[in-house]
Amino acid sequence: MIAIPVLRKTGLLGFFAIFLTACDPMVSIEGSFWPAWIICILAGLAVSIVLMWQLVRYRLAPYLGSPLLIAPSLWALCTFIIWLLFYST
Repeated sequence: MIAIPVLRKTGLLGFFAIFLTACDPMVSIEGSFWPAWIICILAGLAVSIVLMWQLVRYRLAPYLGSPLLIAPSLWALCTFIIWLLFYST
């Protein structure tokens, strides 16, 4: 008997989720629409690669710690900043 209220709640959430589809910003590239978050992830990757290259070039990378932790964190930071700059309203 406990499963029935859970199914009702899940069914209602699924029903309302239908109305939330396609609410994200879309970007048209060559006539094909891409979700904006994909563009931000790719731009964040490019910016973080350039920043990591600069850190290595100026010999600052050894002072930051583990590259396995720093590189993905820098990627996420760049992605979130790009999202906020271009898509915050």
